[in-house]
Amino acid sequence: MRRFMAVPMAGLLALTLAASALAGPNVGNFSGSLTLAQANWDSWDDASQTYSSGYVAVGEDQNGNVFAEYSEFSQQYVQCTGADTPDNPDDDTFGAIGSSVWGYGSPSMAITKNFASATASGTLEASRETFNECTGEYGYEGLPALAFSLDLTATSAAVKESGRGSFHLPGEFNSHSSYKATYRFAEGTVDVGGSVHDVYGQIGKISWMDHSNG
Repeated sequence: MRRFMAVPMAGLLALTLAASALAGPNVGNFSGSLTLAQANWDSWDDASQTYSSGYVAVGEDQNGNVFAEYSEFSQQYVQCTGADTPDNPDDDTFGAIGSSVWGYGSPSMAITKNFASATASGTLEASRETFNECTGEYGYEGLPALAFSLDLTATSAAVKESGRGSFHLPGEFNSHSSYKATYRFAEGTVDVGGSVHDVYGQIGKISWMDHSNG
């Protein structure tokens, strides 16, 4: 949990490195920053054998572009066959039935300068995939726009971290990357489509630089 914010940072660095590698025999310099609030949740109900989890992130880049990302996954483990013959375990089979929902949007967002709190609200364009391992059926559908809101309050002092990386092919390619982040752990609530969850996450800012040539 304590490295939750490092996941997006690693992704951002991977993107800059990929952009450099695809640039061919040119010198490339890339940099950026992102103010970010992100939160997730998960739950397991042993009685119904149901698991669910979700993730929401809102951010603003150095150009003032604001985005929201959302995903939610749920599945239930069930007995597919053999329930009507409890004395014969040979015909028992089991599987999962569930769905995944993804959404994105451009919300309104407010993050305090010291990352003490973050709020966001707006609508998400969303879609859903469903699966049934008992029948082998899979489905996809677009969903009506989902209203959402996020409210986070910091629960820790500021955390600072940084990292550097390099990639070198003698005589062919060189790349050097670095990132810095300052963030605070946070807790709060998220409401997506009327479904409210208690969440934990982080509020902070990430900046990165990448230089490549070859």
